[in-house]
Amino acid sequence: MKTDASLQEIRVVVFDLDDTLFPERQYVQSGFRAVSAFLREQGLVEQDTFPAMWRRFIAGERSEVFNRVLEENEINPQKDLIKTLVTVYRTHHPEITLFPDARTVLDYFYERKPLALLSDGYMQTQLAKIVALKIKHYFKTIILTDQLGSDCWKPSQAGFQHVMQTLGDDPTEYVYIGDNPIKDFAAPRRLGWKSIYVKRPQGVYAGEIAPNERYEADFLVSDLYQAARLLDRDFTIPQ
Repeated sequence: MKTDASLQEIRVVVFDLDDTLFPERQYVQSGFRAVSAFLREQGLVEQDTFPAMWRRFIAGERSEVFNRVLEENEINPQKDLIKTLVTVYRTHHPEITLFPDARTVLDYFYERKPLALLSDGYMQTQLAKIVALKIKHYFKTIILTDQLGSDCWKPSQAGFQHVMQTLGDDPTEYVYIGDNPIKDFAAPRRLGWKSIYVKRPQGVYAGEIAPNERYEADFLVSDLYQAARLLDRDFTIPQ
C-alpha cells in the first residue's frame, strides 16, 4: 500500500456509499427491524425477532438469516415468504445517519472540488439510503451501478467510465474512496485513477484482504478526515 504519493492535484473526488459515508450495519439493523415489524403485523410471530436476526448477523451469517429465524419460531420458511421478507428489507425507509467525518468532509469539499457518488447495490435500496441521508445535493453525478445492469457492479469499470463521461475524461484527475478491497479499487486502478481505502474498524468488509496487488488501493486510512488531509493540506481535522 503506497503512502508517499501526493493527491493534492486531484480534481474530482468520487465516494462509495456503504461503510464509506455511513455505517452499513446501521442499515442492516434498520432493515431487520422493518422485517420484524412486518412479521408481527402479519400475525406470524408475537415477539420481536430483531435480536435473533442481529445475533446471527454479527456471528457472520448473511444469506439465510430470515430462514433460520423463521425456523426458530416454528414457521416454514417457504420460498414466497422469504422473497417477501427480502423485499420488505430492501424497500423499507431506512433509519440511518452519516458518519460524523463524512458530513464534515462533504461539507468541506462541496465548493472546492466536484464530488461524485458511485455505489453498488440494488437501485431502490441505494436510492432510499441517499434520500434518508439527505446527501444528493453534494454530488455533481450519482452512479448506481445497478441502473447499468448487474454485470456493471464493481469491479467492473463501467460505473467509473460513466463518471468520466460526465465530469471529464482524464483519469489522472480522479480519486475513488471506498471500503471494500475485494471489489472497490481494481477498476479505478486499471483506469488510472488514484484510490483511498477507508478501513473502519466496524466496517462489514474490514476483515477482507485484497486478492492481489491489482486490487489494492494507493492509500490506506482509518477515516475520512485522514483522506481529506491527503487531498487538501489546508483541511483541519476537528478536535
